[in-house]
Amino acid sequence: MKRLLAALKTDITLQARNQLYGISIFISVLTAGMLAWLAPPDRLGGAVPMTLLLFAGGSTILYVVGMMILEKDDGTLNALSVSPLRPWEYLTSKVSSLTGIAVLEGLIMTLGALGLMDAPQWPQPVLFLAGLLGLGALHVLVGIILVVRYDRIMDAILPMSLVAVALQLPAFHFIGAVSSPWPLLIPSAAPTMLIQGAFVPLEPWQWFYSAGLTALLLPALFVWANAAFKTHITQKAG
Repeated sequence: MKRLLAALKTDITLQARNQLYGISIFISVLTAGMLAWLAPPDRLGGAVPMTLLLFAGGSTILYVVGMMILEKDDGTLNALSVSPLRPWEYLTSKVSSLTGIAVLEGLIMTLGALGLMDAPQWPQPVLFLAGLLGLGALHVLVGIILVVRYDRIMDAILPMSLVAVALQLPAFHFIGAVSSPWPLLIPSAAPTMLIQGAFVPLEPWQWFYSAGLTALLLPALFVWANAAFKTHITQKAG
């Protein structure tokens, strides 16, 4: 636990030093203004999930790729092979700290927009936070699985962009632009539907899908990320 807390403190310090918090707050405030301007108050159940998926999700995967490439460049990841910090502790710290940024972004975007438009409807807090946490953690884990395979940011940009776009496709479902349920096959749709459930009632199958799939996906992605980290980082460094 001491190692994990120390890693978490280090991650938060590095993220602050690299201006991630300032950048996130700036982008979130702009997005809140855009959401308040464009979204009708009676369509928040679609507009808010779409916005958080596009902006908070997209920025999260960018942050994890950028931070881990930076750590590769300065030798931090190679040093983990001789460090007492275990891979799962390193990954837990990354997921916790970067998911925290995603939650911060989501809160500013949503609450800021609702405050600006004086919206008559506010989200159910437990569901909203559960969806935000799931959405952020999913993007962090996918970003880790992706970035451990690359040593340079230029090599990672194209695959990162393709994966980010794929994860954002369910946005068309939440704004009603696509009537087919095919976007729900994309993993990011499940936590996004939890966010939707904080604004509008969900049908029983939607509850089962969103909560159940999110609960299954996150542990599975963590196991995958841990295995990928060991294969592409720990074993190569050793």
